[in-house]
Amino acid sequence: MVGTPIVLLLKPFQLGNADAPRLAAVLAFVGVLATALVALTGHFLNRQASLRLAHESERAHQRLVQEHADEERRLRLDAAMRAGALFSPSGDMPADPASAASDLLALTRLEQADLAVALLVDLWDKGAERVSTETAVLVIDAALRSRAKPNEQLVAAELLCRNASRLDSCQSLHRPSAIDGCWDPTFGPKTKLMLLDALVAMTLSRHSHEHALRSVAVRLHGIWNGDPDPRVRGCVGTLVDALIPELRRLGYTDFMQGNQRVMLTEMEAAAAAASANPDGFLDRIVADRRDRLAGWARACDTVDFDPGRLGTDTSAATQGSRAVPDHAADQRAVMALVARCASSASATPPHAHP
Repeated sequence: MVGTPIVLLLKPFQLGNADAPRLAAVLAFVGVLATALVALTGHFLNRQASLRLAHESERAHQRLVQEHADEERRLRLDAAMRAGALFSPSGDMPADPASAASDLLALTRLEQADLAVALLVDLWDKGAERVSTETAVLVIDAALRSRAKPNEQLVAAELLCRNASRLDSCQSLHRPSAIDGCWDPTFGPKTKLMLLDALVAMTLSRHSHEHALRSVAVRLHGIWNGDPDPRVRGCVGTLVDALIPELRRLGYTDFMQGNQRVMLTEMEAAAAAASANPDGFLDRIVADRRDRLAGWARACDTVDFDPGRLGTDTSAATQGSRAVPDHAADQRAVMALVARCASSASATPPHAHP
């Protein structure tokens, strides 16, 4: 059996000249067979090489991903360790505000906004001025946009609410994007209440004038329009209803919210949705805020013509069909200020006196 193929291949060579055509056919067959074997062998080797290269490429990709993750963890750990230096002033000099602001903003970029907010408790909360209000609001805004960490959002909202009396509702750098046209309906109930209370508190902490009245009205309408929860809409509608009489008295029919126009009729629709909260305790709090807003609005008898008032009601940035405040530009401005402060500090002689 083993010798049969050999006999079949060698037998034609034993034929006479008359069988030359058969010999040629056999040789052609052998040539085709050899070519096919070579082609199959080459294909098999190429396939094995391709599989090996793909496997090596996948391993290299996984190694790069792992190295990137390790580097990211190292940066976060380094940022967290550097954050501790905010509480460790060198010598008799307190921590540099520019360095503190830079570290806090770096933490938010490294997804450590929860740590940055925790540091704000000592750096900015309750009158502390170791960082500017603008920097603090940017940190709070970053924490509020961290949807993966609801507790982080709650802490940021509470910190904002506790310091709302220090903020100006007419200044874009004093408002996180959540109450400036980018309301997130996925906020937890307590976070929503804290943000609403913060907006009302920062409004009541300033003198009543037309600009402030328009500002709080369009922002309350933005929250009402952006939240499908009937309880939230009923609560916000109650607050808007406190402003409607004065808005009508002023004679305005349209208001700017980012790149959108909000009509007085839309605000009246929000006010018409006012409803009592099933929770009696919360309903009493909302009623108190409504009465205080109504009294504040009735005192509106002036127009604030200070520089910048023309544009602080509006924002040029948009996101889809929603108005989005230009907090990216605000953050770039703060970062530029931090860089200038840092360069000025480095240029000061070591023994220079203030």
